Amino acid sequence: MGNLVEWVNLPLELWLVIAKNMNTTIDVIRFRSICNLLRSIIPPPLQSPSYRLRTLDDKFWQLVQTKVYRLEPLIPTCSSNSFSNIGWIIKVEESKSGKFRHLDVLTNTSITHTYPFNVLDFMNLRVRELFQAYNFYSSKYVCHWTTFQPGNDVNKVVLFPVEGRGQMAFVLNKDKKLRVCNVGYNNLIIVGDGNRVYDDLILYMGKVYVVDTNGIIFRINCSSFTLVQSSPPLNSGGKKKYLVESNGRLFVVDMYYERKRLNAYDLNIDTSVLIVDNDLSRWFRVSDLGDDLFVLGKDSNFSLSAKDYYGFERNCIYFHCRNRIVRISLNNSEINVKGTNLNLLVSCSTSISSCAMVTSDLDKQVIEFEYFNDKLLVDQLDFHSLINQDLIK
Repeated sequence: MGNLVEWVNLPLELWLVIAKNMNTTIDVIRFRSICNLLRSIIPPPLQSPSYRLRTLDDKFWQLVQTKVYRLEPLIPTCSSNSFSNIGWIIKVEESKSGKFRHLDVLTNTSITHTYPFNVLDFMNLRVRELFQAYNFYSSKYVCHWTTFQPGNDVNKVVLFPVEGRGQMAFVLNKDKKLRVCNVGYNNLIIVGDGNRVYDDLILYMGKVYVVDTNGIIFRINCSSFTLVQSSPPLNSGGKKKYLVESNGRLFVVDMYYERKRLNAYDLNIDTSVLIVDNDLSRWFRVSDLGDDLFVLGKDSNFSLSAKDYYGFERNCIYFHCRNRIVRISLNNSEINVKGTNLNLLVSCSTSISSCAMVTSDLDKQVIEFEYFNDKLLVDQLDFHSLINQDLIK
């Protein structure tokens, strides 16, 4: 014990090295809230970036960064509820006021009245950022003002820096055409010959991939914006394909659905999970994901380990269909329909209620939530000042 060094006595040079490795907003908040010394070493975290893309009709799409976090109690409890000691996920979007908007993991719709006092204290939680995505808003010109509202024109966006070109946006529109542009400058242009249509887009192993409606996976050559075929056709008859990364491999989820009878609202739904072999020549059907599960969201698809998260079941696929959350088990194709939100945080009431307090006077380790209707304007800019900015050329 005599050889232990109090952390306050560590040399300043070491603290500077530690500060340089603070890569996420949560890391910076935690570091700064320890004491005045560490608060002086590193500035407050920057607001999450947002980007604007110009469309051919002289409108704009605004991309606002969202983040998905894993949360778990800092100290395990003795509660009989085992879920209180494992992790759960939360998706947030930062507003200009510095507060956070709580989003549904699948749909990106706002979730309200989640926490006591609308505050989530990180002093009692382990917090880890899992990944980032982008929520999409479209511009509307009204009385000399440009406003931005939640939009449905885009299926998915991937931002990717290209050497010599800067930050590029790869956009999959509702018309299933793949477009690309330099963020803030050019209009969107169609990738390829414009005849092919696509179902999904993903950033995988530092490269951008897209899958078309026939199940062919293409890698996008980001220098020439040409498509390099990376799999044979699937030709399965599925209605939609989803790309999911899991354990370093790229999977395709093929979704089948049809009406039970003519003009019926109810659907028959089924899925299959496939992976291409290392030679890129054959498809293999995957019947067991082990402890893993897939989540198919509006702006991102991802894989989780069921044993590490509350509310999920192994070897299942979760997605949103007709205002309901659907879980399909690959064990027996059993379909379970849940509520309107995949709000796994609300059910952990015992864990959350004990966390909803502000405890630090330095740099509060809290997320404070603000709630507003999805239909309200989320940004407002003077149009005449906007057109003079460098982002439009």
